[in-house]
Amino acid sequence: MIDWQQQILIVSPFFYPELISTGKANQHLAEAFVAEGHGVTVVCSHPLYPTWVPVASDAEIEGVTILRGGAGVRYPKTMPLRRLVLEAWFAQFTARRVWRLRRHVDVVVSILPPSLFVLFLDILLPKRVRRVAVVHDLQGILAAQEKSFARRAIVRMIHAVESRVFRSQDLCIFFSGDMAQTAQRSYGLDPTKIAVQYPSITLTAIDESIDAMPSGSRLEALFPPEKPHVVYSGALGYKQNSQQLVALLQAAAERHPDVQFHVLSGGPFFDSLRARYEQRQEPRVQFHPLVAERDLAELYARSAIQIIPQSEGTESAALPSKLPNLLAAGVHLLAICSEGSEVERMIRLAGTGSIAARWEEELFLTRLNEALEIVRREPASARRARVRPLLDQFSITNMVRLATGEKAMMAAATIQREALREAATVRSEVR
Repeated sequence: MIDWQQQILIVSPFFYPELISTGKANQHLAEAFVAEGHGVTVVCSHPLYPTWVPVASDAEIEGVTILRGGAGVRYPKTMPLRRLVLEAWFAQFTARRVWRLRRHVDVVVSILPPSLFVLFLDILLPKRVRRVAVVHDLQGILAAQEKSFARRAIVRMIHAVESRVFRSQDLCIFFSGDMAQTAQRSYGLDPTKIAVQYPSITLTAIDESIDAMPSGSRLEALFPPEKPHVVYSGALGYKQNSQQLVALLQAAAERHPDVQFHVLSGGPFFDSLRARYEQRQEPRVQFHPLVAERDLAELYARSAIQIIPQSEGTESAALPSKLPNLLAAGVHLLAICSEGSEVERMIRLAGTGSIAARWEEELFLTRLNEALEIVRREPASARRARVRPLLDQFSITNMVRLATGEKAMMAAATIQREALREAATVRSEVR
């Protein structure tokens, strides 16, 4: 624990008990600040994912003050309009809340996206307040993958907002090296104000196995132990190339009737895909809601293979925040991503997965066959053992120290000690 306490303000729509991985990551970060002795306030929305229908919540976390809003917001059906509504109401809500808190904040940690609220924070907060952005993905780069005229106009607007937001920060922390390099190149950022910190591991019970689970556990009915299970769990959208992802899983279900294929998600996109595929005769993909965080360890233990999809062209703009949890749990991963992408490099380094480098059905089925053969002969414990030496890369402590500036102060102190040591050596030689 460090020797001083700071008042930390975390700002993001997504927070406990939100099911989306961003909400879980933000909760983990807030708890880590509390563990280091800091005061923590969170400005956020009432839970809204995956349905985009806010559900009023008064859930609390010890040591964290939570200021929620948006319970009455109604989101449109189309994704661009939903994002626009989210950006607009959350920016004005944040501005009102931060105005009251501005004299009692030492560090503001903005979780991006959304991004518009940061422009208000930059105006409202005193200059002494340390400004830190934790960037989960680059919306300007992701949006640029679609080429319609309307999309190009949106891309220019997002790029302008992100550029100003990133430049206003004392430090931008990116979830991958590829993201940091892309942002530096695309937005002309000062390299001394950029840091890379992979998403942290949030699971606590990662050594569980199906054999160790009591009969009648919460997911046993959905994932019976007599069959292998191939799972995609998470958001469904453009980043995941969702329609083609489900089409590949359906083709695999028809090829492997002895294997169960699952999609766990929610929201309008999920509902549309489920309605389309649930009308098919077996074998077919099974659709389920996202599981609660308390059931994640069981989900991973029951998953023979988890799918990590990245739409072509998005790899340098986003890194799945669930990846560290999956690596730590020893799940065999089947990633659909470009050769040389950071996801591919991480999985190959960990030795816990297979890579389909293109969105092609036969290639996917070939890699799936290889993955199924691997998990039949290798236990998850062997993969956990291989990953264990890499887990320090996913430490939440690093994120806390970057955000508070402690790492920079430690580096400066080291430089000062080296300078003093060198000066003392020179004086000794002179004598």
